[in-house]
Amino acid sequence: MKIHRLGASLLLLPLLVAGCIHSDSEVSDETVTWYRDVKPILTQRCEGCHTPHGIGPFTLSSYEDAKAHAAAIADSVQSRRMPPWMPSADCQQFSPERRLSQQEIDQVVAWAKNGAPRGNPTDDKPVPPLKVALDNPSATLDWGSPYTPSTVKPDDYHCFLIDPQLQKDQDLVAYEFVPDQRHEVHHALIFSAPMADAQAKDAATPGLGWPCTGSSDVKNAELVATWVPGETFTEFPTGTGIRIAKGKALIAQLHYNTRHGVSPDRSTLKLRYAERPVPNRASILPVANTSFVIGPKQQGATAVASSGPLPVPLKVWGVFPHMHELGRTGIIVAGDRCMIEIPKWQFHWQQMYFYKNDGITVPKGTEVKYTCVWDNPTDRTVRFGEGTEDEMCIAFFYTTLY
Repeated sequence: MKIHRLGASLLLLPLLVAGCIHSDSEVSDETVTWYRDVKPILTQRCEGCHTPHGIGPFTLSSYEDAKAHAAAIADSVQSRRMPPWMPSADCQQFSPERRLSQQEIDQVVAWAKNGAPRGNPTDDKPVPPLKVALDNPSATLDWGSPYTPSTVKPDDYHCFLIDPQLQKDQDLVAYEFVPDQRHEVHHALIFSAPMADAQAKDAATPGLGWPCTGSSDVKNAELVATWVPGETFTEFPTGTGIRIAKGKALIAQLHYNTRHGVSPDRSTLKLRYAERPVPNRASILPVANTSFVIGPKQQGATAVASSGPLPVPLKVWGVFPHMHELGRTGIIVAGDRCMIEIPKWQFHWQQMYFYKNDGITVPKGTEVKYTCVWDNPTDRTVRFGEGTEDEMCIAFFYTTLY
């Protein structure tokens, strides 16, 4: 997955640069400058989201944009809040990875500290920004008309029927879910299901779509895609894909949270199919714990989700740990092997992480465990649930048979 965005927390940081402001004429050849050193870093790591109409809270399309936020940018990269990247480097390597090198961090910090010098425009070299949107989709789909979430409760789970109109079986190799109303779309799950079953469910409920909870509520539905806040688009590892059969329906299950207002939503789904059948047909498999209890004011509450001994050997290409807003840390292990560790959970920066070196082989009989840790500052007892103020301990694995 390629996800790139600076958080809104940057807006709360001081924007003044400590120290003197040097004129361009006072910059020595050794001084870190915008054109030579900093612009390539921000272009590749930040500008994809910090553009007009992007998901970043301000633009970074020019020197003037960056200079105005120089101190905030330096503070965020030095603390490693930005670019947002949760996995520990001590467990596994993932690709693509947004983590800045220490040298890149030092350059940005030095640039801000020295007054954000412009430098020589002749040092400006074209650098392609990192992509944040799916290019060349095979199809762009939605459910036909806007849906206004219910306000009876703050959380509205609703399913929508989408007809992909496939003329033959297709292998899904990349997708992008584009939320229309970001302030109210909490997450999305996309399922493939028999068309007749999906149509019957849709017809049984007046209005657009039908209310649903943890899944699509349609028999024989298979999870094919996910979206949570912080994601942009997903490309599955080369040679893998999820089969969507001719005649199948797609079902989009959306979780709307209306704490920040209610607006009609018509989110869209972009899909890219393989040009020829993929050699490794994949599935998304979950592991969950639904029986935990987090007490009022409890710090360090812990639960473990377990697969039990695997009945078959699997190759795991990607992993997606999930909690809600109380999450503190998470770690997934297969036997005694670390699969991913999240030392500081950030609810708004979740995603599927794909391994750098073609996945991890997990032998038959191995137990996969996801350990979730939460801090509960509230006076509420918190349990597993679908609402944003409930909690979850669930992980998804993008796998093929080994």
